Amino acid sequence: MGKIVLVVVTFGLLGAASAVAASGSDGSRPASATVLGEVSSVPASTFDAVGLGRVQKNDVTLTRLSGPPPGTGAKPVILAAIAEWCPHCLANSWVLALALERFGTLTGLRTINSGTYYGKHGGSPAFSNTHGLSFIDASYSSRYFVFRPVIRFARDGASLEHETEAEKAMLRRFHALGSFPALDLGGALGLVGLDFSPGVLHGLSPAEIAGQLANPSSAVAPYIDGEANLLTAALCVATAQKPTATCRSTGVTAAAAALPRG
Repeated sequence: MGKIVLVVVTFGLLGAASAVAASGSDGSRPASATVLGEVSSVPASTFDAVGLGRVQKNDVTLTRLSGPPPGTGAKPVILAAIAEWCPHCLANSWVLALALERFGTLTGLRTINSGTYYGKHGGSPAFSNTHGLSFIDASYSSRYFVFRPVIRFARDGASLEHETEAEKAMLRRFHALGSFPALDLGGALGLVGLDFSPGVLHGLSPAEIAGQLANPSSAVAPYIDGEANLLTAALCVATAQKPTATCRSTGVTAAAAALPRG
């Protein structure tokens, strides 16, 4: 399946000069204990069995970066620019959560669906009501990374958060600030878009999606877990291949072969 990149024409990433907190609800709900448990407990054997899964090596579009810019702190930053009306972003939210859990502990996740805003404003296919995870109240504890999710737009199109000027500069290193999702993976690589269609999740509830993550033969794991291995491999570049058990695992090593060479 070809690379799916959402190009936003009428909704740019440019926002206020300094970061602001969410000004209102994004329409999400606290994730159930079951969903939280399944997101945080995908076994290494599943990731190893999936490898790149259904992610096609020739379709992977990542940009090698020169490393974290000066002044970003002792830990590399994982910066994610997200629009919650964007079905590609919500499909990617599962991928990002799985990758984050391999380097630390993610708490405060909520569930949300993309609604119909994307389709009403020209998105085709519309992929309406794609279910995903909201990071609006999330906290992340990691010895390796700082996680900075920027929820630019809620599911109804309302503007919520904005990047700082420094964060805008980070994103500009690999794209023109007009597409979602956009990920700076610890200053090592940048990724815009999604490597599989959100249609993979069509009609599935958060519980149904989460319930398939640990099964490498399920309908969604070859996509979500495969892409998570790819993001993990990119993040391992930023950590100099630590933690070793994760970065040298069979699944991550298979995905690393798809990364652009430095």
